[in-house]
Amino acid sequence: MVTERMLQRTRTAISAVSATAPVTSSFNQARPREIAFMSRSRASLRMGRGSTLFAGVKPTRSNGRRRQFDRLPSFQKIDWVLIFVDASLSSLETGRSRVVNKRSREDTMLQEEQQAATALPIYHLSLDWPSFLAENPVPDVFERTMWRWSPDRIRAMQNERFLKLMTAAWGNPFYQKRWGAAGVEPGDIKSIDDIVKLPIFTSEDIKDDQAANPPFGVIHTEGIAGLGSEPRKLQTSGGTTGMPRPTMFGPIEWEMNGLTFARGIYIQGGRPGDVQQIPATASLANFAWCVYKGCHDYMGILPLTTGSGIVTPSRRQLEIAFAWGTRIITSFPEYLTQLAKVARDELGRDVRELKLRFLQSFLGPDVDNSLRKQLEDLWGCPVYDHYGTHELGLGAFECQHQSGMHFMEDATYFEVVDPDTGMPVAPGVAGDLVVTILYRRVLPIVRMNVRDLVRIEHTDRCACGSHYRRMSKFLGRSDSMVKLRGTNVYPMACLSAVKSDPRTTGEWFCYVDRHTRDGAIRDEMLIQIEVRKTADSRTGLKENLERRLHADLGVRVDVELVDEGALTEIANLGREGKPRRLMDRRNLRK
Repeated sequence: MVTERMLQRTRTAISAVSATAPVTSSFNQARPREIAFMSRSRASLRMGRGSTLFAGVKPTRSNGRRRQFDRLPSFQKIDWVLIFVDASLSSLETGRSRVVNKRSREDTMLQEEQQAATALPIYHLSLDWPSFLAENPVPDVFERTMWRWSPDRIRAMQNERFLKLMTAAWGNPFYQKRWGAAGVEPGDIKSIDDIVKLPIFTSEDIKDDQAANPPFGVIHTEGIAGLGSEPRKLQTSGGTTGMPRPTMFGPIEWEMNGLTFARGIYIQGGRPGDVQQIPATASLANFAWCVYKGCHDYMGILPLTTGSGIVTPSRRQLEIAFAWGTRIITSFPEYLTQLAKVARDELGRDVRELKLRFLQSFLGPDVDNSLRKQLEDLWGCPVYDHYGTHELGLGAFECQHQSGMHFMEDATYFEVVDPDTGMPVAPGVAGDLVVTILYRRVLPIVRMNVRDLVRIEHTDRCACGSHYRRMSKFLGRSDSMVKLRGTNVYPMACLSAVKSDPRTTGEWFCYVDRHTRDGAIRDEMLIQIEVRKTADSRTGLKENLERRLHADLGVRVDVELVDEGALTEIANLGREGKPRRLMDRRNLRK
């Protein structure tokens, strides 16, 4: 409701403008219904044919006039007030500001009906944008503020946001049941320091909930019914082991999906006017959507949504990149190497001719940076590593110093826990990553073990100026770990060994089998490794790889050399989704 006090504050602000450009006195007769409260992100906003909202004098290019405008403190006090300018108001002086007159009563009624009387869940009316952006700064503001906060200030922010999340989560049946069963009561959680009292859950618990309460589970409190009150977006997990797991996004969740990725782009060096190519399909998978929204909505970067190689063949991807001036590419390492190969073999060109600013990728367990070096040599630009899941979007990213991936500390609280005990481990110790997404309300996430193995490597200030903690490379998944003769083996840990010899393509696939000999059971792992067509010889390659894998994995494995391209199908290479690296055949019927 617009009060007389609000009107008076606005009149005071307009009075301050009069020294710069006179305003007719008819404003003082403005009625409350002629005032709307909206974002002050622009000095004036055109609101449909022939109508204008007045937010204040728009500064001209004159430095003197700009200083006059900047000295008006009233505009910092009127709290998102924009005034409907009626046709009876004259234009402000030309060249000093813009006020579009001749607004008809029909236009006014139409706008009021659309903005105030609609029963439809219009996306752009579903957020309190000023509050959202105040809490979640856009990339350049973020880099100058939150990104550089002290650890104590970061912790205080996390604590405040965590307690707000807990208030919402206590109303969710999924958490009520789990926390009640663990003997936790609302009064037990007084700060983020008490988070360890809450039980951890996994994606399997969400799947069980959705199976018992189809289709989305009680963790989605409102489910489809929520569509009646606000827009929703649905994204899913990869579904490589069964039916994809659906996750709902409300407007705040969806905006954070793009905003967090935009921050990474900005800090890595992307700027308005760049062209960013996204060779991933915007589907139920979340990856391409994150990049697209980050570029388009928050960076002023032109997103080229070329989709995967199935949508736009690799040759055409490259033709587009060369023709339309691509400056940044975001893709998985396997496809980036494929693009470089196609450029050389089919176009007779070197991808370094593109002179990219940088590549964004997901390097996985590239602990010795051999994969990074290969890509940087191929493309002639920096390669930055990232980590994310479909629930949280971008969770961590490298800055330009490439000294670990910074957690997005203001958006998600990260813990690393022992895979067996669930207890937090010290920095430098590998464990499962547990996430609490501080902004999520549509499907709240509180202490979800995503079962990705990482280490918190740095808690000190980075050379970039940020105290946001840094994680190691993604080391593999604890749920894809196999126990081989008493040793935990992670298939992703093969990467460094496989890439240690330039005769390989860098691709591999693991099979685990159980053999019985003379009544004794023995589990064995066979690792198929592709060899380049251009390799001069395979002499000693099998033996060298077996020795290196033994050293890295801590257990002996067998290596089988296969031709280049032989693993494309089984490992899902160069296609939509992540590569597959393991097939455990021990429990398959013979």
